[in-house]
Amino acid sequence: MSQSAAQLILPAGFDRFSVDRLVDNSTTDFDLYLQINQHFILYGGSGYRWNRDELTLLLRNGYNHFYVTVADLAKARMYEQMSRLPQIEKNLAPPERIKRIEDVGQHFTRCLYDGEITPACVSAAEQIAQAMVDCIVEDRTCVKSLTGLSDHDAYTYYHSVRVSSFAVALAAQMGMTSTTDLKQIAIGGLFHDIGKKNVPLELINKSGPLTDSEWALMRAHPQSGLLLVKDSLLSMVSREIVVHHHERLNGTGYPDGLSKGSLLPEVQIATVADIFDALTSSRNYQRRRTRYEALDFMKHKLLGSEISLDVFKALIQCLAT
Repeated sequence: MSQSAAQLILPAGFDRFSVDRLVDNSTTDFDLYLQINQHFILYGGSGYRWNRDELTLLLRNGYNHFYVTVADLAKARMYEQMSRLPQIEKNLAPPERIKRIEDVGQHFTRCLYDGEITPACVSAAEQIAQAMVDCIVEDRTCVKSLTGLSDHDAYTYYHSVRVSSFAVALAAQMGMTSTTDLKQIAIGGLFHDIGKKNVPLELINKSGPLTDSEWALMRAHPQSGLLLVKDSLLSMVSREIVVHHHERLNGTGYPDGLSKGSLLPEVQIATVADIFDALTSSRNYQRRRTRYEALDFMKHKLLGSEISLDVFKALIQCLAT
């Protein structure tokens, strides 16, 4: 009997998952079952790769739905969100392509803040990171097309992808050529503020000064982020960016008060990218600085004591060339 002809009541512990929600050449990180007569049979276990011919054949034979356990629903929802991310057109010129990556990246970050970190989520981040690296290696100056403009609520989502892009450009400018290493930096940038998903948006966008308790909650986001990615497939470099992007060379940063000798070069790069984008973006509590004003502030207030001279030089070169 075909699935469409079966008239069985859905048992407790299962939910339907439409076959047409599966994407060609994608991998599901949750189990999918078929209902055959009165039995639920495991069809595709976690890690199963799908292809269009197989999906077409299932639909043709009347199997319109798989079934997923309630325990796997969060993974199934994240898979669907990741599969719906807009495509990045590889034939675009780098300045246009990086803006497209920025838009896709903010969609990704929105999904990330609304759900849990799953293998499908990390896979999507890797694809965005690869597109970013390819674009920036082709033309490092394309990051000048990143405007820093967005409304206050959207800042959180756009910020991560811009930090990621700037960090890759800085690393490439400083001589890093390994696409694997650049991707680790890109992924770290995409996830660097993930701990803020535990911070209320109204607190992130608060226009006045933070109270002591609010500031403590805000300062906890690097450690919260590390906890969120601890069971993921993120590399050590990406994790270090997540937990230590607010450290400073003189040891005045947080959460661990690390100084220059204890900070990876990739973390120092991400820190400069994070500061620069924050300074050049419009936020409730801060006016948007021009790039010249941001560089001037970083030079006179942060250089040497808090941020790396070499990374700062690379930033100037990326924006000037």
